[in-house]
Amino acid sequence: MFEDKSIIVTGAASGIGRACTLQLLKNGNRVVASDLNASKLEKALGTQTNHLKFIIGDVSQTAIAENAATLALEAFGRVDGLAHFAAIHSKIDWMETDEEEFNRVLAVNLTGSFLVTKAAAKAMIAHNVKGSIVLTASGSTLIGSPGGQGTGGPAYVSSKGGVLVLIRSMARALGPHGIRINSISPGVVETAMTAEYTEKAMSIAAERAVLGRISTPEEQADAAIWLLSDSSAFVTGETINTNGGLAFG
Repeated sequence: MFEDKSIIVTGAASGIGRACTLQLLKNGNRVVASDLNASKLEKALGTQTNHLKFIIGDVSQTAIAENAATLALEAFGRVDGLAHFAAIHSKIDWMETDEEEFNRVLAVNLTGSFLVTKAAAKAMIAHNVKGSIVLTASGSTLIGSPGGQGTGGPAYVSSKGGVLVLIRSMARALGPHGIRINSISPGVVETAMTAEYTEKAMSIAAERAVLGRISTPEEQADAAIWLLSDSSAFVTGETINTNGGLAFG
């Protein structure tokens, strides 16, 4: 673990983002926490302090992503890392998925991942910070999904598959600046997103994992924090499959 770092965390009002934020603060770091809803952020994390600042809005939009980086610079003087968990789900069956749905999910989950990465990286480069960026893929990219029954559909899986390639491209771009970028690829986790899954789908997911259970947000946050830390100093362009043995490949 590390301390005294300035980290941007997206999707911070719930799930993995909330778990990551709380762990970072507990260990003496400073966090800019991003989410769509101010009241949910306050309910999840409490009020803002000298070590915790809120940015409200959709970080898949350039202006909001840049505002998050600017706030970190103004409040804490630097950006040391980004942990990007914000995303939207799409469980629509492939037969019912249309152009609008597919493009909506790609725009938030994939284009948004690039835009928030770009904003954080620009701030790091401008201040000569050799930081670390962590994005979020999905264990569904290993096995695919036609959608339906509460599980992620082809739009969601495709958007997360794009993250796997994005980190490799950005690792090449940012490596010369001493900035690392990786991703975690969770299986099914106890979050608001998977609360939409049917009981049958959750049971099947637990049975498919060789560990025989669903992951907690804290377990996913631990993996992300390791990638943010100097303990992973020679790791970039890689994905950790934090899925409990959901699939091997």
